[in-house]
Amino acid sequence: MRLGFVGLIAVLLSSAAYADDEAMAKYRDWLPSQIRSMPEATREKEVPITYIMAANTAVSPIGNLALQSSLNTLMYDGIADFDGAKRKFQVDLGDRPTGDLTVGQISTLTYRAERTRLTEVSFFPFQFGGYVANDWAYVKGTAKILDDQIAYPVNFVEINCRRAEAICDYRQMVLTLPDKSSWAQSYSVMESVNETYRVTRWDKDRIDALPIQEGECRINELKLNFAAKEFYEIVTNAPEGNCKMPLGGSFPKLEKPRIVQIVDGDQVIREQFKKISTETFQFLSSDFRTKLEVASSSGPR
Repeated sequence: MRLGFVGLIAVLLSSAAYADDEAMAKYRDWLPSQIRSMPEATREKEVPITYIMAANTAVSPIGNLALQSSLNTLMYDGIADFDGAKRKFQVDLGDRPTGDLTVGQISTLTYRAERTRLTEVSFFPFQFGGYVANDWAYVKGTAKILDDQIAYPVNFVEINCRRAEAICDYRQMVLTLPDKSSWAQSYSVMESVNETYRVTRWDKDRIDALPIQEGECRINELKLNFAAKEFYEIVTNAPEGNCKMPLGGSFPKLEKPRIVQIVDGDQVIREQFKKISTETFQFLSSDFRTKLEVASSSGPR
């Protein structure tokens, strides 16, 4: 919807991720011992931190135990057949089964094991609705951009309006979903929007409002229709058109208004967790997935 602090952080992290792509490819097939034998200054300057961490894990006193645990999490037999489990994991990656895990493979193994531990959490999925009275009103729900993707699909919006002051307070909380570039595979909750709007219209069933402090890049206008239970935020280009980013570059102008609807977030949120569940199932040992599919197909009908 808008850049904001959280959006800016996402842009910076995304830029850093692209910058690391070349180094990730360069050192992917290095063994932990090779990474550790590099001059410290060179290692810290050139090697992605995820590979340094992978190398440190492998050579630590509990390195093998940590790798065995991750392999077991993915349904490889890491304890009883450590060498065989490593080879099967390499085969599932489409790599040569040497039995010696590279830092790239260790990093992938750790990521996949941590990813499977993510559980579905409740994030205000059932709090949707709006009510208007003579002197106050509220709207609650999940913001969804129509015909486009939203940066933080798992979110909760709360709008509180007070007629006497002719203002609406708009607050949005987001549940960030980790991906492969995240530092850790865990959820975090952040406040992405906390703004005050001035009411420009307050009828029996409708409220319109504009931000008290309009942005130089975008203008966000609230359109709340309580009779129809339709709650929208319309985003258009600001007259100044100043969409420059702090570190250079700029956001392109919107080709058409961006329409954000506040909806019942239950289905939206469930779909996001289903994507994670579908993804992590593919991370499990191919042998285990095959056995599970056979068992499922031969079960009671």
